[in-house]
Amino acid sequence: MKLRIQSRMLTGFVIMIFLILTLCVFAILYTNRLQENSAKILDENVYSLKAAEELEIALLDMKGLTAYFILNGEQKWLDLFSEKKMSFYTWLAEARSKAHTAAEEILLDSIDVQFQQYLEYHAQVVHYYRHKNLNDAHALLVGEMRNTFNQIYEKCEEILSINEKLIHESGRIMASENRIVITIMYGIGIAGIILGISLGTILARSITHPIYNLVLKVKDATGGELIEKVDISPETELEHLDKYVRNLIEKIQLINRDLEHSQSMLLRSEKLAALGKVASGLAHEIRNPLTAIKMLIYSLQKEVKKNPYTEKDFEIIFNEIDRMEGFLQNFLDFARPRNPNYDQINIADTLQQTILLLTPQIREANIQMSSDIQSDGIRTFADREQLCQVFINIILNAVQAMANGGLLEISTRLMHNLAGSPTDIQIIFNDTGPGIPPDIIGSIFDPFITGRKDGTGLGLSIAHRIISNHGGWIDAVNNPEKGACFTINLPVSKG
Repeated sequence: MKLRIQSRMLTGFVIMIFLILTLCVFAILYTNRLQENSAKILDENVYSLKAAEELEIALLDMKGLTAYFILNGEQKWLDLFSEKKMSFYTWLAEARSKAHTAAEEILLDSIDVQFQQYLEYHAQVVHYYRHKNLNDAHALLVGEMRNTFNQIYEKCEEILSINEKLIHESGRIMASENRIVITIMYGIGIAGIILGISLGTILARSITHPIYNLVLKVKDATGGELIEKVDISPETELEHLDKYVRNLIEKIQLINRDLEHSQSMLLRSEKLAALGKVASGLAHEIRNPLTAIKMLIYSLQKEVKKNPYTEKDFEIIFNEIDRMEGFLQNFLDFARPRNPNYDQINIADTLQQTILLLTPQIREANIQMSSDIQSDGIRTFADREQLCQVFINIILNAVQAMANGGLLEISTRLMHNLAGSPTDIQIIFNDTGPGIPPDIIGSIFDPFITGRKDGTGLGLSIAHRIISNHGGWIDAVNNPEKGACFTINLPVSKG
């Protein structure tokens, strides 16, 4: 009887484990496929789109510089034009290396030729100006040179359009594959439920009935009293099976989490690509009128009779124009972040230094600090300055949220794999403020989303991008009692 029960249990467990392993392997293969497709889209489309956007921005940066030189004859405009010209050639080479369609290569060749013509027109305008031939210089500037600039800009727009269509088509194909895979997974799940119920019923009958009969026989043989312990099966086998199943469940949960983060990173990459398009559009739409305004102001400044009041007015106008250009440059810098400078750093030391830096503001806001930071030498491969920027942003947000004082708790904890080795470090920020408004909690890391009236909405978006570039993730939730909780997860350096 014991062998028959064990064989049935073994058969049932083997089938159930096989189903779980099949679903696990299927999920792993699906995750790998999604990551490969995501990487392919990034490599073939998003990076190409980024290079085309930067090429367009480099072109827009040159617009108006020749006109400025004609207005006041200052050498700095020619020097800046040369600097922007080198930037344009750099991104032109980058766009060539990322181009993967014949249409893009043709457009880039045409851009190269027309840009050479544009440079020749620029040199001719400078020549006319230096020889006091201002009428010819102005005519060439607003005529052939402007037309050539517009033609180059239109070709940059065509390259952007090609890449956007390719990204959209790739997304549509991935969505179609996702539907098919999800349908298969649902089918496997339903089949597993039906088979599990059937196996459970069979196993229950195979195990409980013999045990019940065995108990009755022992009881009858002893006259109604059990005189010895009946050992039916070793319990250690069930413990091993339980541990194995728990490990499989943990692996599936980890796979699902990685899948969610991969999908989230892909969506945010598309949003950042769209943001780059917006940035270039803003540069085009704002700098054009600014150029015209500057030209008119310079002309008016020469014609208007000077007095202390007009001098002050012109100074205010030029300062405001410079401020607008500065804001536009900051926005473009957000759309074009610098590359991280990775190094081995100690998370605990970096976090402690950041807290020390912000201690005066924390005390001034009447906020109590509570920290539980592990300092056991765990290191990660990261850019120290960028991580400090993330920590400062989150802590200052908490300080501003607790305008009337409160409690800020900062803690770290290590995450381990099944073998007990550290894999990730989590940094948790808890505050007792009002929490994140429900209407923006789902999009708190999107650009220009903010819960403060005076906020720009870029801080948390930049923090999310920095953490993603470091191979980690950041999450924000409201605490059940009060306040908000931000969690940052970063991989631990190997070796």
